Amino acid sequence: MGGANKLMSPMERFLSLLSGVKFRKLRPIPAQSFSKLSGREANYTPRPQSLYQYLDTIWQTTDLNTATSSPASSFRLITWNIDFQAQGGSLRMAAALRYLEQLTKEASSPLPLVLFLQEMTPEDLELIKAAPWVQAQYNLTDVDASSWQSESYGTTTLIDRRLPAKSVYRVYYKTNMQRDGLFVDLAMDSSNNESKETTLRLCNTHLESLVADPPLRPAQMEIVAKHLHDPTVHGGLVAGDFNAIEPFDRTFHIDNDLKDAYLELGGQEDSEEGYTWGQQVHTDLRELFGCCRMDKIFYCGSMRVENLQRIGVGVKVEESKWAKMRSWGALEYVTDHYGLMADVIVE
Repeated sequence: MGGANKLMSPMERFLSLLSGVKFRKLRPIPAQSFSKLSGREANYTPRPQSLYQYLDTIWQTTDLNTATSSPASSFRLITWNIDFQAQGGSLRMAAALRYLEQLTKEASSPLPLVLFLQEMTPEDLELIKAAPWVQAQYNLTDVDASSWQSESYGTTTLIDRRLPAKSVYRVYYKTNMQRDGLFVDLAMDSSNNESKETTLRLCNTHLESLVADPPLRPAQMEIVAKHLHDPTVHGGLVAGDFNAIEPFDRTFHIDNDLKDAYLELGGQEDSEEGYTWGQQVHTDLRELFGCCRMDKIFYCGSMRVENLQRIGVGVKVEESKWAKMRSWGALEYVTDHYGLMADVIVE
């Protein structure tokens, strides 16, 4: 066994380790659909989609550019990847929602909230839609999987009703894993703008995983940056799971004229306080790959990011379910990623 491992590439060892872990049963994507999806996004055409609000006991489309208050000059952002493959998906997502509800209640700041979620499943969306605290306070970009490239998983964004959304759209990447950028334009207040009201563009993204030949993440981030640098917007921000595991990932912000919030606030690469993946995975995976800063926040334009911190540290499903999770070959953690939370201020 040891001799065989020495002849295996890191990717082969990774897949070998994963073969011993039970995964959730997912709807298979036919090979022909995979190639079709990989080709149709090549022109990166923005794909508009609706925004949904909970009214009269149902989720229904709502008019854009409406809010319960005047445009704000700041908001709180949370981004978190909830592993869609590990067993116990509903248990883990329910625990994640309980944690997020408590986190928003405990927040000392009265700022409106925008929540980026990656690796959502159709079942996760049902749990989100059923959460009373979500129904009462947030609009959703997705109530089903119809806007995703994949039937199995995708990104979704929750927007505080106090924040007017001017547009919602997706850009499908060139990808082997059905990845995209989910964009929302918010009407914000700016003291440096003569008309006071201005547009801030946000992107919730999950960049390509693992190692590809040729690499796919550089082109994906380049497309995001082009939308954030649009001269018609006051500023732009992208956050999510960047899958930053190769040397070229470290210069994405420089290559695309963006600021890395963690580095801007004094953080250092290869430091424990910056890692967002590796702490809550099986020991074999952690020993093989170590920990890394997969999840990031980049931004540009007349804005700044403050009070950046990690969330989801040590969050687990309820203790009575731990043994069941272990019997499935899964850890009791809600997900393998830490999330990020920060305040975004328009200038």
